[in-house]
Amino acid sequence: MKHPPPNHDDHAFDDAMRALHAQSLERISPNTRLRLRPARRTTEASRAPARPAFGWVLATGCAAVFALAIGLQLRGPTPATSPATEQPLALADTTASAFDDSVAVLDENPDLYLWLAANDEPMPALE
Repeated sequence: MKHPPPNHDDHAFDDAMRALHAQSLERISPNTRLRLRPARRTTEASRAPARPAFGWVLATGCAAVFALAIGLQLRGPTPATSPATEQPLALADTTASAFDDSVAVLDENPDLYLWLAANDEPMPALE
């Protein structure tokens, strides 16, 4: 969430609130201050000491390791040859042979074309 840039009204409001706070501190009686002081010390002492966020570091590290392992598994085996010299030729051969195979399947099976010609009527409406 973006906060708007502070303007003159914000500074005036902050100054007014600080002045009210200073006035309220001057009006507190000494007896009240004596009673509040020990209560504040016990509250500060009962607070848990600040611990480093080791749990977050550990969780982030584990997530990174799992993501890396999954990524390596999805990538598949690496080729044993140099990719700069032989990969483009192998890719071109594979693509050409796959295209030739798909065209050959259509040439070998004319029943597909007969079936398509026999089914010229529109699809029935599904209800």
